[in-house]
Amino acid sequence: QLCVSTDPGVKLRITKNGIEYANKVAHAEIVKQLKALSIPEQSGQDGHLSYNIYNIRFTNLVPPASSISLVPGSNGISWALSNFAISVEADWRVKYKKGIVGVSVSGLNVAETAGFGIDGTGRPSIASKGCSCSIGSVGISFHGGTAFILNLFRKTVERKMREAFPPKICEAVVKVINNEAEKSLSTMVVTVDVAKRFLVDYRLVAPPAITADYIEIWDKGEVFWKADVKEAPFSPQPIPAWTDNSRMLYIWVTDYTPNTFFYQAHTNGYLKYNVTKKDLPDDRESYLNTTCTLKCIGTIIPQIGWKYPNSVVEFGLRTSAVPKATMSANTLTAELSSLVDMMVRTPSNELVFLATLNVNLSLTVQPNVVNQNLNGKITDYSFKLTLEKSAIGPLFPSVLNTVINGVLSFVVVPKLNVIAAKGVQLPMVGDVQFSNTMLLLQEGNLLIGTDLQYKVDNVLRFQGDQYRVIQL
Repeated sequence: QLCVSTDPGVKLRITKNGIEYANKVAHAEIVKQLKALSIPEQSGQDGHLSYNIYNIRFTNLVPPASSISLVPGSNGISWALSNFAISVEADWRVKYKKGIVGVSVSGLNVAETAGFGIDGTGRPSIASKGCSCSIGSVGISFHGGTAFILNLFRKTVERKMREAFPPKICEAVVKVINNEAEKSLSTMVVTVDVAKRFLVDYRLVAPPAITADYIEIWDKGEVFWKADVKEAPFSPQPIPAWTDNSRMLYIWVTDYTPNTFFYQAHTNGYLKYNVTKKDLPDDRESYLNTTCTLKCIGTIIPQIGWKYPNSVVEFGLRTSAVPKATMSANTLTAELSSLVDMMVRTPSNELVFLATLNVNLSLTVQPNVVNQNLNGKITDYSFKLTLEKSAIGPLFPSVLNTVINGVLSFVVVPKLNVIAAKGVQLPMVGDVQFSNTMLLLQEGNLLIGTDLQYKVDNVLRFQGDQYRVIQL
């Protein structure tokens, strides 16, 4: 069931530059469709003249000029194809005479309108709302037959071609909209699996909105616990206005998205981890030992080394409250309140409680976009701690700071960075990729501005307003 929210957690804006790029892609597709145009056999009787026009085959195409404009009033687009020409050749037969006729249809103009909506999967959809086609002139050239018959036949051929071409051309145009464009939109990512436990929901909360300058798509942008899908008890905040539309696409990811992840992760007990010796890098493998020759926990906190020699300390970490992500100008931070249980594993494999600490951790994260994925890296961290309880007597804050800093720098932060580097897929269709991408942190949201490149088997080579299609 589609979940509807007042404001989106994630918003996409396709600008006029993006529409113009889509126009070039649509133009390449309609040229392909027009070259494959199939005109059915034409036959009948005109007065006393029985005729048959058959084996109609394409010979040449003068491509159309193409433009797509936004139509806010009907929440759709208008696609205009103008001043193009198609030439075909056909066999003809009139009574006992037969030959070949060449037909050139020029001054062709097409007007197509299409509207946007939401399909049953929460993706944007597009469908044709109407197509019209007009013909300027029809040129006829016959080969074979006699002048008398051909003069009678010329008007018939012209009329039949004027009748035959418009529906077939509109059929090709509608196919680009209803098949190719709709197929492209059907590949849009609307749910993303994260760590096999979470689901990022990018389904639309409203039909795409059309203005005079752009198309906007509002996505839910909420993270759910897969095993028990429940709404978070808070909603996205409005996304501030943005006036720069120089790039083809803009994506806003609000702090609602990471905060719903934190809510679900904490509520379902996901944010916990036991740090053991196996988690340490090779050059720090002795850090959790209680007995060592240089620096380890046994020398940093001597009473542990004295009481539990030849043992290894372990840490049980768990969040004590829902963490919070905050996006502000040029800064993304995550605040985590956690309880840390210090325990020691003795040579007999007994696990003994040492102390519990309250640790408030602040992480500074640098976000990045790679291959349509939003990922990040922890660039800095700080923490404050207090001693909740101790089974080994007084523990000085400076000593505990040293221990926890080691656990964070050697284990926790590197492991979080591995997860953050994997990132999460953005809600894009499968046949485009980003180029010339910028990322901006703002109050309450992260903004990605990018141009697009179309991933198709045909590579578009643009030369000013002209281009050719190169088959790979």
